[in-house]
Amino acid sequence: MTVSRFVAAGVAAALLAAVPAPASASGDAESIETLRNTVVNLLQALVDQGLLTREKAQQLVKAAQDKAASDSAVEPGAVRVPYVPEIVRDQISKEVAAKVESQAVEDVVRRARSEGWGVPAAMPEWLARVRVYGDVTVRGQADLYARDNVAGVQLDYQAVNQAGGVGKLGLYNAFLNVTEDRDRMRLRARLGVEARLSPDVTAGIRLASGSLVDPGSASQTLGTTASRYTVGVDQAYLRWEPRIAGEFRYLTTVAGRIPNPWFAPTELVYARDLTLEGASFTGRLALGGSGAERSHVFLTLAGLPVQDVAIRGPDSKWLLGAQLGTLADFGNEHRWRFAVGYYDFAHVSGIKNAPDLTLTNYTAPQFVRHGNTMFDISSSTTDPTVNLFALAARFRILDLATRYEVPLGRYSAAFAAEAVKNLGDTAADLLQRTGESLPVRNRGYVGEFSFGDPRISRGGQWRAALGYRYVQSDAVLDAWTDADFNGGGTNTKGYYVWTELGLAADVWARLRYLSANEIDGTRYGYDIIQLDFSTRF
Repeated sequence: MTVSRFVAAGVAAALLAAVPAPASASGDAESIETLRNTVVNLLQALVDQGLLTREKAQQLVKAAQDKAASDSAVEPGAVRVPYVPEIVRDQISKEVAAKVESQAVEDVVRRARSEGWGVPAAMPEWLARVRVYGDVTVRGQADLYARDNVAGVQLDYQAVNQAGGVGKLGLYNAFLNVTEDRDRMRLRARLGVEARLSPDVTAGIRLASGSLVDPGSASQTLGTTASRYTVGVDQAYLRWEPRIAGEFRYLTTVAGRIPNPWFAPTELVYARDLTLEGASFTGRLALGGSGAERSHVFLTLAGLPVQDVAIRGPDSKWLLGAQLGTLADFGNEHRWRFAVGYYDFAHVSGIKNAPDLTLTNYTAPQFVRHGNTMFDISSSTTDPTVNLFALAARFRILDLATRYEVPLGRYSAAFAAEAVKNLGDTAADLLQRTGESLPVRNRGYVGEFSFGDPRISRGGQWRAALGYRYVQSDAVLDAWTDADFNGGGTNTKGYYVWTELGLAADVWARLRYLSANEIDGTRYGYDIIQLDFSTRF
């Protein structure tokens, strides 16, 4: 007889042995009779399945009846303990042990993770305070230009300034491509290390791929004849962040090459990949609630050097900014953020050189995309091929930003919006600075609605969004705004849609379509399709 037969027979025997002698109460008698019938049916089922012979079943019934007869002679009030065969007891013991062992292991692992258990002799103490993180994105991108775009109009100011003039670069290379579609692959890779030096002090370093000149994007275009990519220091900072009861951050001070310190729900003013140099201070005043994200008001102040000018120190370019805002936490991931900011970009506009001099060449930007109003500050009277273009406008930006998040079951909906007005100039200011009659084009806004899982962290999760963007020429710096829409830059309007889908734990795909057109000037339509595969660790 197999083990399963032994177990089945043992269970049946135990049930039979547990049946007491006939009771005096009619209710108890009925219950006992029901139990006996159940056992008989069980034995019959075992016989039918071939797990028990009929002779063995009859022996079990007889043994149970004999034991019940002998038990009837026991004194009234005695405690009866049914007999359970040893093989059944062993089976129950194994099942209980397995459950207890599983629960014990889970408890130990959970505690080890929370308390950071390790082997002291094998791992130095400082390693427990260091966090390594990173992300990799591989992108396929199609650049699609409108068929009625006009070529030979959009100057590539960055290339012209690097070459020293339109004539030096050549007419063919001096203008942006606005007619030839392009398919390419791109890659962004970032690797960071953050070390907690004390409960309140953290140091961080992050490396990133991409151009060392372009501040708004860390993406590298593939097709370098297998040459190795450039990797630069993207972040390097010290952060002091004391907390209340280990949770609420009432103060954050960061210095070095730092993440964007401002609340920025869109890329209207600052691109996602942009990191800044300098120092920022954020103070927070709690309004109630508990936890790290309790309701509060905040004030952020920052002094961020844009370009150091060694020969004219007082004329170095700076960003001096302040942002006042609030976070209202309504509980259950239901939040509203709002902030008003003022960003003063000091000394970033150009100053025209005196004839045949180059003393104000430093006022030309080190990097520019396209869209901002530019004027030629060179003044050579002997070489007509010399050009140097600088920003015509000053940038003193008033910014309003908000984001509203509301949970809807397992999903969430969010609305983000941002609007700016550049208060830097009037038409008279532009005329005095450039010698040209130029319009004031200083407004911009972005609105976006998204819905889906709040965060894509595992397979099957998803989120989708629809947004609209309108940015006049001198509303923001074209070098620091969104680097993807319209290929970066300003003087553009249009819409974008995207959807993200989780493929595995911390692996996801995103499909994005961006459709842009010019606001002022010559026809310039530019659509972009991007397919990203990303992972983070």
